[in-house]
Amino acid sequence: MIEKEINIGKLKILGQKCDESDNADLYSLFNSWLSFKNLSKKFRQRANLPESLTELIVTKHSSEIYRKIKVLKPAKGVKTKFDCYDEVEKKFVEVKGCSVSNDLTSFSPKPYFDYFCLVDFSSLDGKYKVYRININSEEIMNIKVNSTETFRDQAEKSSSGGKRRPHFSIYETFINKKKYCEGSPTFEGSLIN
Repeated sequence: MIEKEINIGKLKILGQKCDESDNADLYSLFNSWLSFKNLSKKFRQRANLPESLTELIVTKHSSEIYRKIKVLKPAKGVKTKFDCYDEVEKKFVEVKGCSVSNDLTSFSPKPYFDYFCLVDFSSLDGKYKVYRININSEEIMNIKVNSTETFRDQAEKSSSGGKRRPHFSIYETFINKKKYCEGSPTFEGSLIN
């Protein structure tokens, strides 16, 4: 693992990234999640992919992207709720993951990103695909997430005392339609050497 302090305007973060030498650790994390996922079916509990796994996969394939692991110097009025930072493009990156081919992905009702990546582990064998979706958090608010609602409509609904997390299929909305993306993976890889 590589760690680095990164200045983003008035904000300073501690960033982290991995490379091929970290595959064994990533594979161990993947297998731990897979064991938990299989066992959790008995208890009827959903087991989401670990965010650290999907975020580090994105850093592994992009020399300029670091995962935010800690805010070192907060700045008043500066948003700090993001997953990764792209040093070359100077952009905030949201990372989503799926472990089934017919994904249903949820987002924060107040997202903050310049583009996002989907890491698809649906093969469940350690192989993955990474898609880059070139839509920012302002643009996504107008995306239709079902036949009657936009992202904004869902986000403005109350749910359990707070705002509702919009959810929809990234494959159906973007990848299959080649909307805001090429429709094919930006990267493909395997955690098995």
